[in-house]
Parts: sequence; structure tokens; C-alpha cells
Amino acid sequence: MKTTRTKDFGLAALLVSKDAKMTGYTTDELGTLWFEFTTDEAVAALEEGFYRNTVDVRIQDYIAAQKMLKSLIFETKRNIYEQRISRTIPSSKDSFAL
Repeated sequence: MKTTRTKDFGLAALLVSKDAKMTGYTTDELGTLWFEFTTDEAVAALEEGFYRNTVDVRIQDYIAAQKMLKSLIFETKRNIYEQRISRTIPSSKDSFAL
């Protein structure tokens, strides 16, 4: 199964608002979030229309998709940040008494 991968928030919101199937997301070593969608003719047409500025979308659907993706981004970034913090804070057994 072929997938479309994008870090473009606007394109991802459009695909979600048009009911494209989001198969997942990943972060790269720089912390950039990549959204992954199942690729079919409809997704390819939406992507082309996005870059040509020819796609019509219901604004409420688009805003709802943006809110969902923002929640996903912030939750992912928070989890990454918390993992980094927990790695740098010494546990009580590692601390030294003065």
C-alpha cells in the first residue's frame, strides 16, 4: 500500500477534512512531525488541487481538522519534551548527599 507523507500542516488538514485515511505520523531526528495518508486517486487529486489552489472545502471541516492535528502535534511534542526531561533529571538514588 502506497502512502503520502507530508509535513505541510495545511495539506494534512485538507486531507483530514476530506476524509482521507491518515495511517499514522512520525517524528524525525529534528522533531518535525510527518503525517502519513493512504494514497489513492482521490488523495493525489486533493494534493494536486491543494498546490494549485483549486480545492473547495467546507470551512468548518477544515477548522475541525486543524484542531485535531494541532492537538496531535502538541501532545507529541509534550511527550518528546517529557522524555528528554526524565532522561536528564537524576533519580534519587543517583543524587549525592552534601
